[in-house]
Amino acid sequence: MEAVEAARRNNARLYIAQVINSSGLLLNSATPIAQIIEEEKKAALKLLEKEFSGIEYYNKQMITCVGSPKKALYFELPKVYKIDLIYIGATTGKGRLERMLVGSTTDYVINNAPCDIMVVR
Repeated sequence: MEAVEAARRNNARLYIAQVINSSGLLLNSATPIAQIIEEEKKAALKLLEKEFSGIEYYNKQMITCVGSPKKALYFELPKVYKIDLIYIGATTGKGRLERMLVGSTTDYVINNAPCDIMVVR
């Protein structure tokens, strides 16, 4: 909720993003990929709306996109939406070995984003 309070203090636009990892999509399905992506985006938007429905802030926008979470958060979203501050969580669902092998999205965004980063728990 730190991001919400910062947006209020600064009368700023608040973007709440959900990136659907395209490498995790079931591509061996008989369902066309475009339909899978559309269903994933609808489900992600529904989840965002449920999770953040209690946020009373007039200038917020929910964003869903498909691709690499690292690339979307450090490059694509800041460029498209002209984001100047990213709030990102420090917790991860990955174990220590997996983080070492594939890397943490938070670490990657911290080291590559074109704007300021605020890491929250």
